[in-house]
Amino acid sequence: MFIAIPILVLWYFFHALLSRFVGTCTMGDTDRFVEGMILGMPAAAVAVGLLVITSSRTRWQIGIVLATALLATVVLYLWTPLAISAGLQGHHLCGPDFDDYLGATSGWERQIPSAHVALASALLISGFRSVRASRCAVQPGVEPDRTRP
Repeated sequence: MFIAIPILVLWYFFHALLSRFVGTCTMGDTDRFVEGMILGMPAAAVAVGLLVITSSRTRWQIGIVLATALLATVVLYLWTPLAISAGLQGHHLCGPDFDDYLGATSGWERQIPSAHVALASALLISGFRSVRASRCAVQPGVEPDRTRP
């Protein structure tokens, strides 16, 4: 079951990367962003759930979790500027040059970058929590911090 985590995260990473850069914005078309969300985000959500419920005890499992955190960091780096531009400042997903086409799209599509940022943050946090819990389990006498959710 643990091997499913890197497969799901790679699936999400490639769809997040491709939907961000591959495609055109002809007349404000945002289909590539929607497709990347529909195809990639469910896999990342399942990966977050698996990271929360499974424990990483061996070195290779910890390495996979850290690689997952690295990929989540790349997604955060790529999508945070667009989340600020589209989600907070209200620009079009394709950039401020396409603001004339805002009437042709739904308002919810501008929240896709924010959803990528939230999901990548959840992957990053759950990955580090998994590594921290496994390190505490390996070191005798060290209890994991259960005061934080």
